[in-house]
Amino acid sequence: MKQTMIIGSDGNSNYAVTDATRNITITGLPFTLEAKHVAYVFNQTQNLLLYAPIDGFPGITVSGGVITYDATLAALATGDELHIQLYPPNYGVDVDGFAMVKVLNPEYAHNTSPEALVADEDILDGVVTRKEMPFTDYKNAGIQISLFAATADDTAILTAWITNDADADDSSDVGWIDDSTELLGAANITANASTEESFHWIDTDKVCLKMMIRIAYSTTSGGVTENNACDVLIVKA
Repeated sequence: MKQTMIIGSDGNSNYAVTDATRNITITGLPFTLEAKHVAYVFNQTQNLLLYAPIDGFPGITVSGGVITYDATLAALATGDELHIQLYPPNYGVDVDGFAMVKVLNPEYAHNTSPEALVADEDILDGVVTRKEMPFTDYKNAGIQISLFAATADDTAILTAWITNDADADDSSDVGWIDDSTELLGAANITANASTEESFHWIDTDKVCLKMMIRIAYSTTSGGVTENNACDVLIVKA
């Protein structure tokens, strides 16, 4: 299961730009950074999207904690302020973005600690957040959802998926089945100029290997959107 880690706009400065290059150095991480951990990179100073997992958008390379984006995009300048979202591997991330906490309890009939499965804020247009969690050792869960989109131009759509495919992961929808109607009681939860808050109980003898929460963000105003948020808290037993 991957958690969200925001670098830049939330006040921490665990990155450095190299002037006149396309290199961004990330520091202070409790794991070895790889390209698969990078959700997106946005240059707030230049109002320029540098990377996002969108079809046709240029990719990145990562080596030694340095993110290098595509040469077709404008170079960095000293003082550029960035907004970077990472998906750390197999960690629970505390509010400071780096302190690690244990969130799983493998013993049945014992509750897990509340897990911040999703903690998105100001996500760019066209970005899809996917967060998976193991579910073989549990049959009960309480899922608290808060989904927000500020204006009629902004939309956030949340769905819930399941799989028994061990190769399926939260990098794509491949191998997953949309089971939102069963898990959420509706085909989706949509925020559009609204805040949608709900709580969902899972109490069943049914079993699956993994479950995934998927949120798709979009805007009709053109360019990027930074007027949305999603928080998903889950306790399993």
